[in-house]
Amino acid sequence: MSVKKEKRLSEILALITEKNRIEVTDLSDLLSVSQVTIRKDLDELESRGFIIRSHGYAMINDSDNISARLAVHYDEKRLVAEKAAALVNDGDTVMIENGSCCAILADILSRQRRNLTIVTNSAFIAEYI
Repeated sequence: MSVKKEKRLSEILALITEKNRIEVTDLSDLLSVSQVTIRKDLDELESRGFIIRSHGYAMINDSDNISARLAVHYDEKRLVAEKAAALVNDGDTVMIENGSCCAILADILSRQRRNLTIVTNSAFIAEYI
């Protein structure tokens, strides 16, 4: 994923977290991208479990849910996860415990590393990756 897209996804998450609910048209205007781009971004965020989409708007997932906690302070969590991911090489075996930052780490590793064995005590992380 491009840095530009990842930054836009982070901005969308921050806006939805701040407002709890936001219209597609508002996101398009605020981020100066087309509504089609916003809809694709929202589809991706929904598939990751961060948000819930409805016709014309998006809102944050239930705050008692780990998926929703992923969206809170996402940029900071992603930075921590990227630093941790840099310590892991292809072919390694890693233990990842539960938590939203750990879920982001697992996601990064599953996308960037090959022949990796991830051991986890989290059903959420196992399903997430």
